[in-house]
Amino acid sequence: IVKRLKEERISFDNQLTALERTVQAKQRDCEELLLLSGDASHARDIAQQQLHAHRCQYEEKRLAREGELREKQQMINVRKKMIER
Repeated sequence: IVKRLKEERISFDNQLTALERTVQAKQRDCEELLLLSGDASHARDIAQQQLHAHRCQYEEKRLAREGELREKQQMINVRKKMIER
């Protein structure tokens, strides 16, 4: 019985050591994933800010083009009226 208990103790120690290494590796993996998650969130936030800025620029340019188009259409209408007279 003593011999078997000693053998079990040795194998238990080996299993325990292996489990402790596994837990440490998993903790490192978890820490790395948390860092990656933070980096990804930051990158997403920056991308959203850039997208918003580009949309605002697009909208400003679109409104400016519409204004220019309206002006040109008014000028055309004025010229047509002058030609008709």
